[in-house]
This record gives sequence, C-alpha cells and structure tokens, in this order.
Amino acid sequence: EPGLVLVAGVLLVLVIGWALRPLARLRNEVRTRSPLDLTPIATGGIPVDVQPLVEAMNHHVERTRRLGEARRRFIDDASHQLRTPLTTLTTQVGFALREPDPDRLHDALRAVKAQLDETVRQTNQMLALARTDSAEVTSEAVSLCSLAEEGTRAWWAEAQARRIDLGLDVPAEAVIAQAHPGLLKEALSNLLHNALRYTPAGGQVTVRVTAEPGEARLMVVDNGPGIPAPERLRAGERFFRASNASQPGSGLGLAIVRSIAERHGGRLEVGAGPQGQGLSVAMILPLPPA
Repeated sequence: EPGLVLVAGVLLVLVIGWALRPLARLRNEVRTRSPLDLTPIATGGIPVDVQPLVEAMNHHVERTRRLGEARRRFIDDASHQLRTPLTTLTTQVGFALREPDPDRLHDALRAVKAQLDETVRQTNQMLALARTDSAEVTSEAVSLCSLAEEGTRAWWAEAQARRIDLGLDVPAEAVIAQAHPGLLKEALSNLLHNALRYTPAGGQVTVRVTAEPGEARLMVVDNGPGIPAPERLRAGERFFRASNASQPGSGLGLAIVRSIAERHGGRLEVGAGPQGQGLSVAMILPLPPA
C-alpha cells in the first residue's frame, strides 16, 4: 500500500505538470514579449478554462494598442498641422519688428492676431479629436431634439451677426438615443461652425432631427457652396478640404463628427442640401428597440 500511494503521488505530480505546461508556455510568452509587441496572444493549445483569462488579456492589450495609436496619430497630426501656421507667425512677427510705419505695423499686428486665432482654433480641434479617439464613451439617455434646440440657441447670435437664417426642425415626439451628451454637443457645434462659416449672408442653415425604426439622424443642412459630389466620399477624412473651400481651416471639423458618430456605433453621411444645393451633413445614430 505505501508503494501504491507513492506511485499515485508520482502520477499525480506528472499529470499536474503535464496539465500546467500550456500555462507555463503562456507565462514564458508574456515574459519574453517586447514592450512594443501588442499583438493578441494566441489561444491555441490553451485549456478551455483559461481561455476567458487570455481573451480578457487580449482585450486589455487591444485597448492599450488603440490608446497608443491615438497618441501617435495626435502627435503626427499636430506636427503636420501646426508647422505651417507657426512658420507663418514667425515671418509675420519678424516683418512687424522691422516695420517703422505705425499704420503698416498695425496692419501687420492685425494679421498676426488673425493667424493666432486660426492656430488656436486648429489646436482646439486637434485636442477635441484626440479626446474623441481615446476617451471612454459612457452612454446615457439623450433627447436629440433637446440637444438640437440647445445647440441652435447657442449659435443664434453668431448666425444673426452673419445675417444667416438659422432654423430648427425637430419632430413633436421625443427622439431618445443612448449616447454621450458632451460628445454629441461637440459634434453639433462643429457642424454648425462649418455651416455658418461657409454659408453666405442671406443664406439658410437648419438643424434637423429625424427618426425611423432603428436609427436617428442629427443633421445640419445649409444652402451654401457645398462640397462637389465626387469629393463627398472623402468628407470626414483628417485634413481633407474640398477643392472649392473659400475659408481657411484645418479639415478636422468633419473628422471630429465622423469619429464621434463611429464611437457611438453610427456613421457620417454627407450629401447635397435642399434642391441639390448646399450641404447636408448627418450623424446617423442607432436607436434602442421601441
């Protein structure tokens, strides 16, 4: 009997060692990985009971990879986008320092101020895009009609100053989406900024909400110059600007809107405005089942 117990103990140790070999391989693989290696861990040969742990690790690795990618993209975007305006500012300041005429000096300082304002706006847009790409989206019930009304009121004074008719068109029945209200406000603000900037005096801009089974549209429609039809598929790409763009800009406004829509499981849709004129930009958001 003592011999049988000894044999059983040896067999038990061997069986446990054999069963733990996949875990030992997993441990060694994780230990020997490069800090820059963020590829998923292979689940082949891993015991079924341990696979949920490996999947959780892969999920964490994927989140880390996306965060690193967002940071790298932000650095690339910032270096690409700010190089030109900073060089322009350096030139303008140098010109102002050499200008003895007070009137021409005043004009030079006005140009510096305009360039600084545009650079600040572009920087804020890049920061907003970086936040959108990397922030966790915590959803809550949001009334799209109320959000559209609030956004329209916020831009009313700007529209009046530009002599643009800013309107609101929402259904009588509430449209409720599960979304992050701050991000939706950021998206709507970018849409209204673009529409008011490019629509000429006397034009019309309308904030509209529509709903159908399964999805809702939060859109801004204008009768400005629009985007040429062949280029609309590129709207929403970072730094893309239409060939008929008449105002300075970074090409990040619609990129922010598209990123926010996609973070909510939706999409960006760009088309022509009323009667085929102007532009219609819509965030299409999923709605919960009725």
